[in-house]
Amino acid sequence: MLKELKVRDLALVAESIVRFGPGLNLLTGETGSGKSLIIDALSLALGARGGADQVRYGADRATIEAAFDGVVLWREVGKRSAARIDGRVATPGQVRELGERLVALHGQQEHHGLLDADTQTELLDAYGGALEMRAAAAAAHATWLGALNALRDLEQLRARGQREEEYLRWQLDELRHADPQPGEDEALAAERIAVRHSARLAELAQQAMDALHEEGLARAAVAISSAAALDARLGEQAERLDSLAEETSDLAAAVRRYVELLDSDPGRLEAIESRLAVLDGIKRKHGGSIESAIQARRRLELQLGATEDLDSAVAVAEAEQRNRRAELDAAAGRLTKARTAASRRMEKAVAAELQGLRLEASRFGVALRPLAEAGPGGAEAAEMMFSANPGEPIAPLAKVASGGELARVMLAIKTVGVGADRTPTLVFDEVDAGIGGEAATQVGIRLKALGERHQVLVVTHLAQIASFADHHLVVEKAPGRDGRNVVTVRELAGEDEKARELARMMSGGVTPKAVARAHELLEEAGRPVR
Repeated sequence: MLKELKVRDLALVAESIVRFGPGLNLLTGETGSGKSLIIDALSLALGARGGADQVRYGADRATIEAAFDGVVLWREVGKRSAARIDGRVATPGQVRELGERLVALHGQQEHHGLLDADTQTELLDAYGGALEMRAAAAAAHATWLGALNALRDLEQLRARGQREEEYLRWQLDELRHADPQPGEDEALAAERIAVRHSARLAELAQQAMDALHEEGLARAAVAISSAAALDARLGEQAERLDSLAEETSDLAAAVRRYVELLDSDPGRLEAIESRLAVLDGIKRKHGGSIESAIQARRRLELQLGATEDLDSAVAVAEAEQRNRRAELDAAAGRLTKARTAASRRMEKAVAAELQGLRLEASRFGVALRPLAEAGPGGAEAAEMMFSANPGEPIAPLAKVASGGELARVMLAIKTVGVGADRTPTLVFDEVDAGIGGEAATQVGIRLKALGERHQVLVVTHLAQIASFADHHLVVEKAPGRDGRNVVTVRELAGEDEKARELARMMSGGVTPKAVARAHELLEEAGRPVR
């Protein structure tokens, strides 16, 4: 659930904290008061695109913080854009992905998303409880596609013929002859430096051995040992000198072994240079590194191993592809069956809801359009059909529905699919477009019902809808300290305050008659006057 929205320096909002509760949250206010700014702020917190033009005049940036049960989303827009999830830096994509699981936004723009075939198909699958079948079809499609690509690779390899095989074998023979080893080039490069400077390295090493072999440290160790025999207080120093003398002897032996291993033979330097030239050529041909050349050798061995019995490999791949295709067809068939049953149920349920929403003469249908080939979403796409008036043929929703009709169709679909919708918070902006009277009351009833299973946020101009609020928030615009208008949001407390706001919404003024009618609306909505 969305608990709190903190907004600073966004458009006309200098600073505002909006708190939301469970059930139906209604946002009302005079025209131009900034109701949609609150929805815009929430959209930004959920990862919507923002820009410097949204920042309050005189400020450098706007910040929005949306606190949900268990997670906090933070967003900054302005000269730079930034986002955080629970205080940790996040990408816009990460915020949007999380936001889509937390909130479903249904505004004028989102209603038009209902016109998209993919969205309509997903709505049908969610309503019909077919999301797991859809996931199974997508998995079967991915498996079949992998088998198909493997078959095509083998068929292409076979089609290349003997010439391609000879070229691959030549590449493999070259790699096998070179036999590059991991890290070999780096080791040889280090050895080349040592061989080039072997004379100087031997001279320096000899100087080191001569210094280490001087008797000063050994004589000191003997003298201190003798002294320690007379005075025990010198025992620790005697032990330390003995240890140093032994370490010095070990170092001298190690340097001597290094000198013995130094190779000043010009033939060795020539061999190193020749080997490095071979390795450099191999690296240029196969990815730029010894490791990529080794991987290329393994890949070529696998490819040529397949060509040795290519016809048999193709036959096995064909059988695998057929089996995987059969699994895909079966999964898509189960999904088609579920969609067919769900579409009939959805048609009846949505049609009944539209009747209640005062679209009595409308008709609603769901057509399943077969695809040329089964894909990750199954073998067909759903297309929602609609007719608003008697005598008009039913046609795709995208072609015939007005903005207000779209809003009510979306509300009807959400109402009938409330049990399948797992999004905790639903936001409706402009759901009252083009309606009034009893239709508005019916919209309010359905929003209230949605509020029993979800947290619902609604921006509305209609008192009939606002009367159903569990939490009634009023958006107000008034001059601030600097003389500029500032948007604030507060929750109405008590039935009298709510009735006065409903009266303003109905008549534009708070008259006794309007207030009395507002109290009647609250009673009709099931909220008795105290």
